[in-house]
Amino acid sequence: MSAIDYYRVLGVEQNADEDAIKKAFRAKARKLHPDVSKDPDAGKKFSELNEAYEVLSDPEKRSKYDRLGHDRYVSGMPEQHVRAQDVDFGDLGSIIDAMFGGGGGGGFGGFGGQAAGPRTHHRRPAPKGKDLHLGLRVSLHDVHVGATKTISVPRGDGYRSIEVKVPRGVKSGAKLRLQGQGLPSPMQGGRAGDLFVSMQVERDPRFQRVDDGLDLVADLALSIAEATLGAKVDVPTIDGKVVTLTIPPSTVSESRFRIGGHGLAGAHGERGDLYAKVRIVPPSGAEITESLRAELEKLNTREPVGE
Repeated sequence: MSAIDYYRVLGVEQNADEDAIKKAFRAKARKLHPDVSKDPDAGKKFSELNEAYEVLSDPEKRSKYDRLGHDRYVSGMPEQHVRAQDVDFGDLGSIIDAMFGGGGGGGFGGFGGQAAGPRTHHRRPAPKGKDLHLGLRVSLHDVHVGATKTISVPRGDGYRSIEVKVPRGVKSGAKLRLQGQGLPSPMQGGRAGDLFVSMQVERDPRFQRVDDGLDLVADLALSIAEATLGAKVDVPTIDGKVVTLTIPPSTVSESRFRIGGHGLAGAHGERGDLYAKVRIVPPSGAEITESLRAELEKLNTREPVGE
């Protein structure tokens, strides 16, 4: 006996009646469909299940199968017998309807209704429509709040508008997949393609993103006096708020001050940090009065230029 036996595939005894065979097929079809089962061999097992049901649900084929045994029966099987490549794994409800003559009670959900007998003709599924790939420019603030953007998508001879939800904290270059929003199938009954949207996060004039994560760096301009003597300065955040930061005396350029929880918002409610990066700005020529120059020269440990 071959390793494959249609009775074992369906899980029924050899003397099982028609109702038992139908019930076994329905139960196993639900478990073995590749969209449901995590078994890597689900596709192969599902096609074997269809083969077994097609033979054992037909009295004439079943009688021949019982007389010849599996190997001899399969060796004389006509070409139109169902094979794995003839099974559309995309829609279990359609397969059940095909096997039970449209009596699937709504397809995948219930498998109810009365069987009208198996069909012997298996058509290949209509081809899926083409996928579309589009880019979407979003601001850093869009990434922070999880904004909803509208894009125009080609559809036939024109365009249609689709709303795209920007995930909070999304990285630049990340792709979103919108199922069924691509081009329609060239044949009736076929599934539409998918739409892939590539996120392109624009540079922000106020904040620099750290390693495409949730932390941000903001430029903090300080005067020489503020950096030398210390000060309290206001730092804007991406929320549109202002945080007051205390600058200690003798602060040098490139120093960073961490403001916890004021970075970008993430997909799960987490927040990054904001870092204020010091940039000391010297006074302009018009601002340097004689008295200021004299005071600065007192602080200068080097010889003045040109003297």
